[in-house]
Amino acid sequence: MIMQQFEQFEKWFYDYVAAFYIGETLYDDNIRLKECHTRRVCGDILTLADKLGLNEQQKLIARTTGLFHDVGRFEQYKRFNSYNDIGTINHALLGLEILAANKILDCLDPREKKLIESAIGFHGDKDLPKNLDKETEFFAKLIRDFDKLDIYFVMVERLDDLKKNPEKYMTTLGYPATDGYSQHIAQAVLEERTIDYRDFKSINDMVIGIIGWLSDINFVPVLAEIKNRGHIGKFIKFLPDTADIRNIAKHAENLIEKKIKSN
Repeated sequence: MIMQQFEQFEKWFYDYVAAFYIGETLYDDNIRLKECHTRRVCGDILTLADKLGLNEQQKLIARTTGLFHDVGRFEQYKRFNSYNDIGTINHALLGLEILAANKILDCLDPREKKLIESAIGFHGDKDLPKNLDKETEFFAKLIRDFDKLDIYFVMVERLDDLKKNPEKYMTTLGYPATDGYSQHIAQAVLEERTIDYRDFKSINDMVIGIIGWLSDINFVPVLAEIKNRGHIGKFIKFLPDTADIRNIAKHAENLIEKKIKSN
């Protein structure tokens, strides 16, 4: 891949997204949410690329994966008025269908195309398949980390609004804003078990669950960035002050330090 190809991909993507704006505030805000998410994911990849030791070709593959990883979100929201894959559609697979229908990646070397498609297809899965080759696994893990990094940012930015406008987030996220949380979700985080999104019953469950993503972060520079941005502390402040949540806060702090020091 060469830079000119990536620039063509960028132009197609932002032209494609522009067609989803309809002039209605709430609808357009939710389209913009995912457009801005994509911009930040691509920006974060570029910012941390050298710390990750990526060469120029790897940078282009990673940036292209970041650019297209959520391309299915816009059609998903248009059809279902929701970003919750449960009960709607798998946005990653929908994105691959859109890219294929428009022949966007057909200009690439078959190996590069397969790497990008695989990383996109797997990025929202609970776990990665066990039999991936090393290169496919690398790029799949990379986009999963950068996706999580920005979702942390997106959620932190909206915590206050979550409390003020719970109905809006019930529509887009599919979970009610309640004062409680599910005990088994908290326990899963403490035991570093992967949580299925279908187990979430509330916004608090979702926030606890994404704190649990720390155990699934693969690259130390991404983990260090999460630490530097202070996301986890902000999530803890949002949640009820209970023994469970205090234990999760301590566990998260220890996990971050352990994983960074083990590098």
